Amino acid sequence: MAKLSAESVRKENMITLASAHAVYIETARRLAGQKGLEAVGEANRLHGLELGEEAVRAGYMRKGDLHSLFEMFDGSSPYFGFELSVIKSSDDVLEMKVTYCPWIETFKKKGAGKDICTWLCKMDEGIGQAVDPTVRMTLLKCMMRGDEFCIYRWEKHADDRKT
Repeated sequence: MAKLSAESVRKENMITLASAHAVYIETARRLAGQKGLEAVGEANRLHGLELGEEAVRAGYMRKGDLHSLFEMFDGSSPYFGFELSVIKSSDDVLEMKVTYCPWIETFKKKGAGKDICTWLCKMDEGIGQAVDPTVRMTLLKCMMRGDEFCIYRWEKHADDRKT
């Protein structure tokens, strides 16, 4: 029997994870329509918030520092396989470009809707909210929607800040 490489295990894990995401999101769509998708999106956001809070506690991200989001995602790239870079980083905005996503082909093979990333990436919004609770994330471009790359934008919203 051939020995598995770390890279082959990483790739298979990403296929498994992408398949699981496609299954639960498409099941919510089929059984509960828009309301189901919104519920999954909110569950993903809350899970992301938990993940983000743990990342802040562990020192992988810093409260109030949006650029630390990129640092955390970039640091995890070897384990997940995403290829990403910063487009813009300021006190109030972080824009990140993803040029390779290890999940896209699996999403397509599983028949996932072009909006799957809208619901899945709510997790990334929650991670950002661990850095600053006023952060909202938008997916400006998305490979699943046919764009050449993805652009994520996290932005602090002053109207959400408590005075």
